[in-house]
Order: sequence, then C-alpha cells, then structure tokens
Amino acid sequence: MNLSEYLSKIEGSYRLYDVGRRIRKLDKSLFKQFEDAQSPYPFPYLQHAWLALYISPKGQSQNETLFFLKWPLDEQGQIIPYVRDDLVHRLIQLSKTPDVSDTEMEDPLKDNPFAFKPDDIRRANIHALVQASQHRKASEHLDGVVSYLQAGALNKEHLNNWQHLGMQGIADLAARQQDYQASLIACLPFMPAEVYLAFAQCLEHHTTPHQLADIISKRFEADLKTPKQSSAIEASLRILGACHSDELRLNTWSTWMASDYKEDVACVLAFATRNYDDLAFMPDKITDFLLTLAYLNQASDIENDPQARFAVFIKIVGDLLFLPGIRTLLLSCLRNPERPEILSQALQALLNSKQGQ
Repeated sequence: MNLSEYLSKIEGSYRLYDVGRRIRKLDKSLFKQFEDAQSPYPFPYLQHAWLALYISPKGQSQNETLFFLKWPLDEQGQIIPYVRDDLVHRLIQLSKTPDVSDTEMEDPLKDNPFAFKPDDIRRANIHALVQASQHRKASEHLDGVVSYLQAGALNKEHLNNWQHLGMQGIADLAARQQDYQASLIACLPFMPAEVYLAFAQCLEHHTTPHQLADIISKRFEADLKTPKQSSAIEASLRILGACHSDELRLNTWSTWMASDYKEDVACVLAFATRNYDDLAFMPDKITDFLLTLAYLNQASDIENDPQARFAVFIKIVGDLLFLPGIRTLLLSCLRNPERPEILSQALQALLNSKQGQ
C-alpha cells in the first residue's frame, strides 16, 4: 500500500504541501503519479522532497496531525519506495493506537528517520495555510499585525513600532492577504527593512497581485540605488519572485544582476533557491550568474581548499543540476571551452565533491 492509497481510506480529510523552496499545496493526483514512479517529484530541493502532510480525522479535530517529511530522491528525482513504505507502516501502527492526541499539531513520529523539524518561519506559514484552508479563525497574533498596518496606513511613522509583532500573525495575514491588500499596498513600501523582510518571508508563499507587485517594484528600484539595503532588497526579490508577470520578474532579475547588490549572498540565495527556472528566459545571464556563485566565499584563508572556496557554488549548482528544466542550460555554460578559468575550477570542485560522496 502506498501513501495515497492509505490516505484515501481514512475517515476525514488530508492535504499535502511542498515545503521546500516555497510552501505550496500539492495536487493529489500529481503526488500519486510520483508515488507510482510515473514521474519525478515536481519540486525537489537539495535532492529531497520536503513534505508537510496534514490529516484531519472526521469529527476529531483534537486528533489532527501535521507531519513534516524529508524524503530522499534517486538520481532521476524519483521516489525511493522503502522511504514511503516506512511512513505508511508507521501510520498504520499509529492508527491502531487509541486516543492519539496532538493539540499542537506536532509530528508524533518523533523517531521517523525521514522526518524533519521545520524552522519557525516555515512552521508559522504552514500553520497559517492549514488554518486558512479549513476556514478557521487565525491565531491571536493576527490582530496585532492588522492594527500595525492600519496605524501605518494613517501615519507612516507608526511603521517603526514593529517589535511587538509575531511571525505567526504575519503568516496568518499573508494567508489571507486578499482581505488586507489596501493596507499592504499602503505600508510595505515604507516599512523598516527588518519587518519588511519578515512580511516577505510570508508573502512569498502566495501569488503577489499585480498592483502590489508594481508598488514593491518601485521600492526595489529605489533601494538598489541606496547603500546598506541588503535586507530590503532580499525582501523585494522574495515578493516579486512570487508574481505571475514574466515581464516584471525578468526585469527584476536583470535590474538586480546589474546592480551593486548582485553578489550579496542573501539576494543570490533568494533568487537561486526560488526563481532559478527564470534563467531559461535569460540565457545570456547564465554565465554571469554562475560566475557570481563561483566568486562567493572567496576568502583568502581558504584559497588552497577548493571545497571551501566553492562551497556556495557546489551547494547551489549541485542542486540545480539535479533539475531537468535547468540542467542542460547550466551544463552548456559549464562545458563551454571558452568559459572563464574560475568556472573551470568551480566545476572541478563540484565534480570532486560528488566523487567524495
């Protein structure tokens, strides 16, 4: 029995979420194709499927559970059957245990070798999504965030008083952002960088409406011309990366890559881990992007250690080469006989790291 078959037999409902690069609901039919080895996992991250499984037994809200699972994938991005079978076996055993309760929605399978503990930001966002999907009241932290935006919309100086806000409340608002569009449009362009980034870490899991994207784009362009705005620029990249407009996204990446912030690590990671597939529409930027990764972490004290020098390159490019949609484009640049010398060194370090695994 696979997981989809098991879940279809439970009395109640369930939802699957991908929680790797961004948090998104997984289509059940798509997941079943993956389980049946008919297709690779659609959203791999670091050669794993990062999953959240929410189960709500019928009429037993006190027994709801939320599992966080990190399933390794094979070289083709396909499922490894014994990993799935281990979970199904544990779920079957769990269902035989009466009065299982987990009011905090924690994963009860503490010893599951394929479980993981999400960071606080990811946890806040998945909880917000689950509650919103069940049409339930948000957490008590939402009211403080709403009041903050309402005050900020009336007087921008109030936006500096953000220290009392909770990440759960921001995530709750992001999951219901359609109800607060006017406040977000009024406040996001003027927020201090710290709280602006916190909002971005939640809003990036939801499609950015066109009107909001236009406002964020204006802030982004202004911040690029100002020194010491790394956090604000990272925030804008996260929010704009979630908009549907190809033109706006591509213009964002091109503008950033031509700016003084193109080698900022946080900004590079915001793009490389979420919107890497847009490189397919910017083939002329791929070599520059690879060079940026190669030059990161080039500290003098690790000059003689290629694995350390190219640690960022190895992690990011090694992950992206695992993805069919971008693999060929990256390999074409990396194998180009006229590539810069540092790319040759970075590629060799990547190959050596694979041999050592």
